[in-house]
Amino acid sequence: MSLIRNLRIAFGKRALRKEAARNGRMRRAVNLAEARDVGILFNMTSETEYDRVSRFARSLQEQGKKVQVIGFYKYQKLPPYYAQKLAYDIMQPQHLDLFYRPKAGFVTHFINHPFDMLIDLGITDEFPLYYIAVLSKAGFKLGRRREAEAGIIPYDLMIEAKQETDSEELIRHLIYYTSSFRFNG
Repeated sequence: MSLIRNLRIAFGKRALRKEAARNGRMRRAVNLAEARDVGILFNMTSETEYDRVSRFARSLQEQGKKVQVIGFYKYQKLPPYYAQKLAYDIMQPQHLDLFYRPKAGFVTHFINHPFDMLIDLGITDEFPLYYIAVLSKAGFKLGRRREAEAGIIPYDLMIEAKQETDSEELIRHLIYYTSSFRFNG
């Protein structure tokens, strides 16, 4: 990573800490069966990753869940395998500000939407996805265990996974653990 990029992200993390301190959300533990409204974050690193996330989102929709998806693609031009879907938004470099914070309207809507569950399927650490996960108003947040950036751990439940874990394995773990839990509400 270049020095300038690192500096910009450091300023973005500092701003995130300030925003997160003002961010109020109602935490509510819920298992996957009970969740009706689900938000999904992912890195669109390959066609395989895109297909895995699409299958997972489709399976949730077939269970009657409302699903919204934001993917992060780090290039200016979308790949040929990407098919525009109604509940999918793809964040690209042009949707980020100078400090790598998402600035698109669809991101603001996603952050402010009170999902029952937010699932971060990002298999690599990307600051724009982390930013969304931290500020999301979702009641229950899940993701791969990661080091706290900006001094903030965004998830209520973290899945221990190797850095090179793919989204398919992460999805399997998330389904297993979120289906096993029973929360008293």
